[in-house]
Amino acid sequence: MTITKIKCPENWESDNDWDSHRPALWLALKNTTEDVVELGSGFGSTPFLKLYCAENNREFITYETNEEWAGNTGSIFTDDYFKTLGKIDLVFVDAAPGEIRKDLIEYYRNANVVVIHDTEEGADYVYKMSGILATFKYRLDYKPEGKPSTTIVSDKIDVTQWIQP
Repeated sequence: MTITKIKCPENWESDNDWDSHRPALWLALKNTTEDVVELGSGFGSTPFLKLYCAENNREFITYETNEEWAGNTGSIFTDDYFKTLGKIDLVFVDAAPGEIRKDLIEYYRNANVVVIHDTEEGADYVYKMSGILATFKYRLDYKPEGKPSTTIVSDKIDVTQWIQP
């Protein structure tokens, strides 16, 4: 299923290309209830995830491979995104380098829901995520006009049911 708009709280609306994932991320948060992991931090996601999770008594962990950026965003600096973690409800993938995203999606596919930024067709020559995204049982593509796309996938939850007709 493909959608171009998500009704979300005003503070979750996108302001630019870098945070075009926010409405989809909010939708996923609203429809899940447990631990959240962010792979690749940013001002368009990390503070929003941190606040939402704190207000809703949810565990939130954010990892970043750029040490300076990790310091700027309050993320945990790591040289390896591939972590052995417990049960994860939601994983947000917006990591650099972009070429690693397809591998992160596969590695974390046992999470209930995976949200991935920059999934538009024009970016696939770099990210090469289309193949792995096509293997999930459930998929929701959010394609806001003129901005990068975000995809929500799951093998466990029918994420298309989150959209009201």
